[in-house]
Amino acid sequence: MRTMERLLAGMCLGISLVAGTYQSPQWLLLPPACFAGLLLAESYAVNQRIGTRTWPSVGYARFLFGTNLYLAMRNTVLCAAVYLAADWASAHLR
Repeated sequence: MRTMERLLAGMCLGISLVAGTYQSPQWLLLPPACFAGLLLAESYAVNQRIGTRTWPSVGYARFLFGTNLYLAMRNTVLCAAVYLAADWASAHLR
């Protein structure tokens, strides 16, 4: 899952740069949806692996969900910042 998260983050940053250059604001809706989907998929997978076993515990699943939620929010804000910088540059540096 970490490889998928890194790939998704890199792609979103690259596409944010291109979308900002072409001033396409609808792009800003896609990164949160992608990262939320990844967050829910990984949370579901971990909870399925844990099942009724006592170790790894449900506390680990909560910790992992919190960590992944932070990464999703961080990557969403980072994509928006890259988009805004590219949008500003394309509008002012012609």
